[in-house]
Amino acid sequence: MNQLIITLVLVYFSLLPELIARPLAYVSNERSNSVTVIDTATDEVVDTIAVGSRPRGIGLSPDGSILYLALGRDDAIGVVDTKSGKQTGEISSGSDPEAFSISPEGHRLYVSNEDANTASIIDTQTHEILAILPVGIEPEGVAVSPNGKTVYVTAETSHTVSVIDTEALEVVSTILVESRPRAAAFSPDGNRAYVTSEIGGIVSVIDTKTNKVTGSIKLEQGDKPIKPMGVVVSPDGKRIYVATGWANLVAVIDAATNTVTTYIPVGMRVWGLALTKDGKKLYTANGVSNDVSVIDTEINKVVATIPAGEGPWGIAIEM
Repeated sequence: MNQLIITLVLVYFSLLPELIARPLAYVSNERSNSVTVIDTATDEVVDTIAVGSRPRGIGLSPDGSILYLALGRDDAIGVVDTKSGKQTGEISSGSDPEAFSISPEGHRLYVSNEDANTASIIDTQTHEILAILPVGIEPEGVAVSPNGKTVYVTAETSHTVSVIDTEALEVVSTILVESRPRAAAFSPDGNRAYVTSEIGGIVSVIDTKTNKVTGSIKLEQGDKPIKPMGVVVSPDGKRIYVATGWANLVAVIDAATNTVTTYIPVGMRVWGLALTKDGKKLYTANGVSNDVSVIDTEINKVVATIPAGEGPWGIAIEM
């Protein structure tokens, strides 16, 4: 009997790594039309998924079963079954989808259509386009508030953020920000939003109750130009992480003081960012070095570099 118990215990521990959830990170590669799949427990590539043309924006359904991709040259949102690791279809999204965000319950996609100056709202169950709304010129970044009631859409050429009411399905406000806004992210409590402006070199802080800019965070390091791109907020809301494109750095901002505390060197032309659920690791898509940098957020240093496909652009991590 004792030997049987020992054997069962040994078998259990041999299978334990498979029983523990190991969140996967998905990286869209816009030039190789593929998605690199990374095991965040080991930081190793475990799969490569062939997808449609020019995947950029990327996101997961809340349960992690479906991966969505903005396929710019297909005028569609690609649908990938994460269990099989195969693209199973496409959803018509309007012209030239650039980026998108998923509602908290997973029932809607909010998509920026860059060359049409519109945002499409899509029902993920029926694949029906519920509305196509005029927004700013050359819309790019899309962010849904934590409560799902508001969507921010940045527009590069008009230097604006369009505010969409998700119940009324209409634009209810337009916020002027610095030059060429790229991306937006909400604080976990939804009270603030952070918008990166590439040419302005600014991260704008927006009070979401009033839809007014209440602060500006300048990114600079000596005479080196810093152009903010992607942005994410830590799960506790205390830090904002900003990708800086060709500066090859990630800026770390203290949310309490709206000041940059450090810059972390990463790969070449860093763009998309994603945090693990616990906020302990930050993954960066490096579009020219064709890799992903893994940052330990407790020490603010790169602890791994993972090869990806050609032109990594965005990252989504299972929660």
